[in-house]
Amino acid sequence: MTEPRVPARVRRVTSEDQARELATELQRQGRSWPVVVISTPAGHDAPFVDPQRVLDDVAGLAEVVVIPTGDVSWEFSSGMPPDTQVYGGASRVYGTDLEWVHQPRRSPLHFAYSSDEDARVRDRLVSDVMRFAVRAGIVGAARSAPGATPVEGTVLGVLGTRALVSTDDGGQATVAEELVLADVPLARVLAPGMRVTGALDPARRLLDVRGMLPDVATLRRAVHTTYRVGQVVLGRVESVEDEAVRIALAPGVHVRVRRAEITGNDLDLLGDLFTKGEVVTARRVPAPLDGLALRLDDVDESQDEPVPAIALLDGGPPWLQPPEPEPEPEPEPEPELPRIDGPVVLGSIGPAGRPTPGDLFGLRPTPAQPPAPAPTNARTDGRRKPTPGDVAAFHAGAHDALPSPTTSEPEPAGKAARDLSLSLDAARSRVASLEKELLDDKVRRHQVELEVDRLLGRVGELTERLERSERRAEQQATALRKARQEAARLRHRLGDAGVEVPEERYFADDEEQLRFEVLTEWARAIPAAEKAGRPLAGYTLGPRFLASLTEVEGISRDRVVRTLVMVLTGLAQDMNGLQAHRLRTGAGGDDPVRHRDDGAVCWRVSLQVNTPSARRLHYWKLPGGTYELSRVVLHDDVEP
Repeated sequence: MTEPRVPARVRRVTSEDQARELATELQRQGRSWPVVVISTPAGHDAPFVDPQRVLDDVAGLAEVVVIPTGDVSWEFSSGMPPDTQVYGGASRVYGTDLEWVHQPRRSPLHFAYSSDEDARVRDRLVSDVMRFAVRAGIVGAARSAPGATPVEGTVLGVLGTRALVSTDDGGQATVAEELVLADVPLARVLAPGMRVTGALDPARRLLDVRGMLPDVATLRRAVHTTYRVGQVVLGRVESVEDEAVRIALAPGVHVRVRRAEITGNDLDLLGDLFTKGEVVTARRVPAPLDGLALRLDDVDESQDEPVPAIALLDGGPPWLQPPEPEPEPEPEPEPELPRIDGPVVLGSIGPAGRPTPGDLFGLRPTPAQPPAPAPTNARTDGRRKPTPGDVAAFHAGAHDALPSPTTSEPEPAGKAARDLSLSLDAARSRVASLEKELLDDKVRRHQVELEVDRLLGRVGELTERLERSERRAEQQATALRKARQEAARLRHRLGDAGVEVPEERYFADDEEQLRFEVLTEWARAIPAAEKAGRPLAGYTLGPRFLASLTEVEGISRDRVVRTLVMVLTGLAQDMNGLQAHRLRTGAGGDDPVRHRDDGAVCWRVSLQVNTPSARRLHYWKLPGGTYELSRVVLHDDVEP
């Protein structure tokens, strides 16, 4: 059986019957290709978006249909699910999977308010077609391009959602973003000068390079290899839950970051701090079983520069860029409400049951006043009405038929002729009345079309305002999170600088207070599922530890406590930033390590790096696996 071909001509819907058929066809299960529906603006015969150019861009992938705004579009709208209609100059693409029936946002509506917006709307329609065509298997599938051949080439440049490739056989091809990774900009996958390999569709000159893309397992290995524990890395917010945020370190490589690793404020709502798709910085921390773990609360974006994100392809650009500084918000202009000059009748067009613009925009119809009846013996067209004498003369075969307006009116000739005259007069009066009603209806209809056109323009303005507001809300959420993180860092710096920072104490005894802080940090830092494998080792406090904790300035107590948890759980040796090593008796690498008669060995970890007189922590590791915390010291202090 021959497979149906996508229509190669623009289809124009011109009648209400065709509009109903189109609505039924779009909702039919098993439809073979996407359909682009472009409507004409009210009062115009042609759409602002050039349908032929759209068809040229999506030839073989989708059908293009033009529908006029008016009775035809109302009939189409009445047969479509709510919020999926098209009229008034708008356009949209209907995919084959019918998800848009229940989720209209899957098939976004695109407005064009003048012919100047042809290119903008056309690009969006083509992008939607490509997205739906990929999902339907029309693009990238062997059945859609039987002549596809493997080719190699060099990327010449990337412009928006398309990349131009010079093939080795001397031709050119295009790579579409929808044929690579739909949720990653093409400029973050391909770069000029890259070598690419793919299957070329000779008819459309589309190069499918998806065979080059690494799978999730390969990307996970690349993440493990590239990002070391302790480094600050870039990630993209994939989802926001009440108690966690899911962050992607590569497409498909997700890490769930709990609230405790994001903020210490229980009143914070994570949905107010993060936006899906936002790029954030996080620090990689140790995880069991060679897993991936992140935390965001100890990243100082003013000092901690993230390492470059991994490239998805050899020779490609980093798949993520560091978040740009937030721009100053632009003042929002005051909204201008649409003005209606004079009464506009919105409820009287269309037959009963058909939605009217008044129904759509919530405006009350103004009832039309019936025409005043004409006087019984008067004519509105300046002619004398026929009399029974005229009728009698007509039936008698008089040559003059009806007398001229100047002829004197003869006497009545009988009841039958009089009744006939009255009926003829009533019929002519009714015709005149209907003509006047038709003229009034045309005037009102023209007013409605103009008002609908103006209101559609207002809808576009409000849509743009909504998009700006959503972007501003995303920026404010990011700014709020950064402000709270900065407040926490400033509090730590004040403590490091010796400024008295009020701290909550739960125990009067200093050792009990420290043990409480260590236990609390361990509970926050180690996920519940990993606590059994990462318990706090037993430890004691050396005779000089508590004194050194208060005497050595320039380091926050929180940093010391976090480092203690890393030491007591055995994670410190895997964290490059802590630089854990055994303390030697001298500066030479061959000098013996410091140990005691009980077999304990002294270790040293960094509390600070790249800081004058950087602080260090000394502790003893005992043979039984327990610890004795010795002192907090300056860099040059090498005594236990």
